[in-house]
Amino acid sequence: MNEVNREKIVSELKSIPGLKGIVGYGGGDNITESAILLYHVAGGLSNQELEQVVCRMDDTGVSIHYKLREIDPVVHAISDCLDGKISIKHKSGHPFGVVNSSYAAEIHYGRILWEAPDHPLKSMKEMLAMQGTYPEKLRQATIAYFMKEATLSLENGHGAAMQGGIHYASGSFFQAACSWVQVIHALNRQFLLNEKGGVKRANQLPISPKQFRVRVNQVYRYFAANNPTLAYCEIDMLESEMRTLVGSCTEDVEG
Repeated sequence: MNEVNREKIVSELKSIPGLKGIVGYGGGDNITESAILLYHVAGGLSNQELEQVVCRMDDTGVSIHYKLREIDPVVHAISDCLDGKISIKHKSGHPFGVVNSSYAAEIHYGRILWEAPDHPLKSMKEMLAMQGTYPEKLRQATIAYFMKEATLSLENGHGAAMQGGIHYASGSFFQAACSWVQVIHALNRQFLLNEKGGVKRANQLPISPKQFRVRVNQVYRYFAANNPTLAYCEIDMLESEMRTLVGSCTEDVEG
């Protein structure tokens, strides 16, 4: 999204009733503003006017890729994160689910392109910044919650795999790997937007199992070859390394 198109889009969108803010959002390794988040009040957004703007911009050759965010639940999610309360909900298009900290990540990484005079987006950014670059309560809660989730997923998958349930075991490992990605980002004090590309990003962080991405992919290859024994040998080593990393970081905090 170049500067000219950005200005056109913001100029067209900001007058829509119920809209409280527009945020540039990339969704990948960097916030490139390839998409935008539209924050709005509950029941107040004029979807008809929004669609009219989108169609009008399409006619001029400027496409708007947007996602809607109701502002009150986002504020609530950020407050929970700051209090160390983690939750995850099923949502279509997100096989792992949506973790409440992802809404905090969007605010943290997003670039405010426009907001209402009461500055609701700036206020949320300031809420997060008050506890440093990455809130410690969120870090501890994320590590504890998702290490437990990973363990439960692996335990469920192991029994199924040894009885021929490779499909179920693969799904269980996916849940565990996504949980580890959450933990790795928390260990490195990095916000995580969602599970897409998460293994790749986790692999690039300083605190991470050695060759994390390669080994995760290898587990799927073992499952595809109907070799659960080798799969769980690798999984066990990964789980052991994750526990060591968590233990080391816990000692550093306590020390």
